[in-house]
Formats: sequence, structure tokens, C-alpha cells
Amino acid sequence: MPSKEDEQHIILSSTKTNEWIEEWKKQSDKKSDGDLVGYEYPAKVDDSNRKECIISTQTLSIEDQLAKVLKHLVPLEDTHKMIAFSMTDETYAKDMLHEVYEMNNDIVGFKGAFFFVAMDLYTANMACDFGYPVVAMPKNDDLKKQVQSTKVIISKLLVERGQSFLFYEMDVWFIRSPLPLLRQRMNDYDFLCSTHQWNPRELNIGFYAALANEGTINYFKDSLDIMEKNPLAHDQKIMHVVADDNTAILANRPVQDHNNCGWCGDMSVSFPAVKATNPIRVGLLDPHVVVSSLYPVPTEGTVALHTLADMPLKGPFGKQMVAKELGAWYGWGSSSKAGYYHREGAYRRYLFLENSGTRGGQSFVQPQGYHNIQAFRRQIAVLATLAKMTNRILILPQVLVLGDFHAQPLWIYLDLESLEKNGTVYREANFAYNKKSWYSHTKPFECVTQMAIVESSNEIQLLTTVDGNLTTASSYRIPLSTFAPDDPLTAVFAVASAHPDAKQSEALFVNLAHFQDGRGNLDEVHKL
Repeated sequence: MPSKEDEQHIILSSTKTNEWIEEWKKQSDKKSDGDLVGYEYPAKVDDSNRKECIISTQTLSIEDQLAKVLKHLVPLEDTHKMIAFSMTDETYAKDMLHEVYEMNNDIVGFKGAFFFVAMDLYTANMACDFGYPVVAMPKNDDLKKQVQSTKVIISKLLVERGQSFLFYEMDVWFIRSPLPLLRQRMNDYDFLCSTHQWNPRELNIGFYAALANEGTINYFKDSLDIMEKNPLAHDQKIMHVVADDNTAILANRPVQDHNNCGWCGDMSVSFPAVKATNPIRVGLLDPHVVVSSLYPVPTEGTVALHTLADMPLKGPFGKQMVAKELGAWYGWGSSSKAGYYHREGAYRRYLFLENSGTRGGQSFVQPQGYHNIQAFRRQIAVLATLAKMTNRILILPQVLVLGDFHAQPLWIYLDLESLEKNGTVYREANFAYNKKSWYSHTKPFECVTQMAIVESSNEIQLLTTVDGNLTTASSYRIPLSTFAPDDPLTAVFAVASAHPDAKQSEALFVNLAHFQDGRGNLDEVHKL
């Protein structure tokens, strides 16, 4: 909100035509319209169910928790009586617990047959709050080792109980249901696993399915035993090697001891060949079916994308951003008024950067601001401030470097964590191209306002269209002299915050090229 000092700069040139300016003057003295950029979360369960869940996760053993959860799940009779599970900690759960649960029900197909494994107290309590089936692991200071062993522990416990299952990690996003695939392929295999896009012969254990039998019980037991005896072993490598030994035994091929197996995680890792008495049939998925890669490339036959990550998008945040930019992010809240993509009424409030020739983006090859990263960052700072002031969701601009024949995402130039710390809500650059975010089946927005400072006439111009109809468009020309001192940034904040057309439009496109050279009082930006 503008400061008291900024308010006293406003001069009313006409009471009749500038009533909205009077409203802007008073904005700091009244309550905002509420949180229009947040989410409408699912309803929480009642206290008795929540307490029962919390007591279970905090007092029962893993085995007893699992037995209790399984009583309430309904295995899929037409899919080898399978259930599904995923595991998560706070870093994923905060943004993705609802996301994965809804995706599982709507796309994956294990509705009523799915549970979470919580790696920490935060995640377990959050699952209990919303009534999501959950098994909580005991506290462990070595989270990395716990994550590596947990999926194998739970897999072993499930098949020992005669329960076939599908496991997928939290960073696997489904484009379509894997059920037809599982119904067909699990007739031929006991264990079916995804591979890497760069290596179709190497297991990627972000997605695997197992039938419950003596062979899979031994497979997970052997893998777990090796991991426990070799603390530096990598879970995925061990499961791969044990699977290879099973395949060799089944084909009557000799197996050798694995001494100083550096590929397994460390040169200190050594273990004898696994001579399985009930060797399992191992199936490897085509790398284009479940696409596991730093840069996953989906194809017509892709079922899911498994987003891996490296700098500068390391960790859960980076994996989420890759999934969103690929259009694979599910976008929970499809049945609410304020979800990730699906939003209704007053919750549809978006802010875009607009520049000549690059609607929703920024070009570094225009004469003004040519390859000037600092000028672009200045615009983003103004844009982020404007998003906060106008209670809008910021749509990240795509950075176009057309002269160098490529486009780049904003996160190369801006640490997006800084936006989150400031409370600026944002969406990925291609958000408006995803039809899940559209106002209707044919239109992305019902109402759009474009806004820019026109230097030749020293004024702010607005153009508003409804349903894309230019014949009924409304336009306004607001002289910068309306404001004193003649501060264009104050004028932009005022118009975007209080002018009826700008305030009521779903999508506000703002041209900030005027501020590339540092013009305008940046006090409000610095305060943010």
C-alpha cells in the first residue's frame, strides 16, 4: 500500500472523472479485499479422527500402522489387487501433499487404494489434518539414508503381507493413468520398473510395481540387507544389481560377487552375488513411458514424467518448476474456487509484463534495454511490488533473447525464493497457455486490461476488452500531471490499484519499459 508521503502527492484534476483516485488515497485506511491469490484448501477432518490418526503415527510401530491403514484401503481387483503409495517429507508436503493426493484420485486411478509414508512429524500431522491415509516413519537424523531405505522397507512389508502395489515418488507427474499398462505388463513380470531417459537399461526406482510372492519378498529383503551392511550404498544401484542377479539366475547365467562396487555408491561397497532361490521376472519400462530425466521429453506414449533436478533448480522447488513449465503439473484444487489452475470469480487475478512484440515476456534485443539484465531486474522488482499492491498473481515473464536464437526462463536471472519470502504469489511463464487455467474452453480470460505509459503524450493509457471483443473495448488516457510531483511510478501504482477497469480485470498487462533506465521513485519497491 502507498505510504502517507505518497498519498499527499495526489492532486485531483477532476472530482467527477477521478473518483477512483480518491479511492486510492483511502486504501491504506481500509481493509484489503482479502486473500484473493491464495488457495481454498480441502476441508479438514473432525478432531476425533485427527487425534486418532496422530496417536497412531506417534505411538504405533511401522508394522502396526501399516496394518491399520491397509484395513481401510480397497485394492484394485482388476489390476492384480494392487494398491499404491508415495513417501514425502516437509519439503515436498507443503506444496504437494494435496497435489499428489488429488492427482492419484483423478489420474493415476488408485482412489481409495493409496497412502502416504511420512518422513517427519510435519508431514504426518498434515496428512492427519486432512484425513489422508498415512504411515509415519520414526525420527531419523540422517534423512538421506532414511529416504533411501524407507521405500524398500515399506515394499518388503507390503509383499510379506501378500499385498501387490505400485510405488511412485512425489516428483512423478502423471499425464495419464498407468492402470492399463499395469494390467497388461504385470501378467509377464513380478517387478516392473522405470528406466532413465539417457540409459534404458538402468533402473530408476522413482516408479515401480511389484506382485506379492516369495520372489519379491526375497528381492526386497536381499536389497535391504545389502544396504544395511553397506551404509554408503546407493539404494537405486543396489536394487538394480539385485534385479540383474535375479535375471541371470532365471536365465541360467553365472553370477559373480560384487567386490568394491564403486558403481553401487562407493568403492567400499562389497557383497556376494545374490543367488535367488525364487528369482523374479524383472521388466524394464521403455524410457519414453515413464520419462526420468533432468530434461524429460514427453512423447505420444508417455504415461508420466519423473523430473530430476540439478543447479540452479536443485531440490523439490526445481522439480516442481520443471513439471510446471512442461505442463505436467496436475494443479490441485480442480473442484474448488481457488486452486492452482482452476480459479473462479474474484480469485482470477493475474498480472503480466508486456513489452513491444513480447506479450507476457521481455526481449533483450529491443533498442531500449538491449541485453541490459539490470534494467530487466528493475522491471521485475516493480512488477513484484505491483503484484503485492494489487492483490494479483504474478505470471513470470519469459525472457526472450531473440538475437541469440533462444528463450530463457526467468529463474536464470532471479532467485524465485526471494519472491516467496516477500509473499509474492506467482505462476510459471506458460501458465496462461495451459487450458486448465482458462476462463472457459475457448477463452483464457473474460476481461483483459492493457496498461502503459506513453512518453510522447506523457500519460498512462488503458485499453480494456471483454471476451476479446474490440468493438466494445473501453479506453482511458490519464495525464501524468494528475499526480504531483510528476512521478510516473506513483501514477502506475495508483492506476493499477484503483482505476475500475484495471482493478476489475482478470488479467492486467503492464508495460514497464518506461522504468528500465531507473526513472520513477522506487521507495515502494525498496520497502517490499
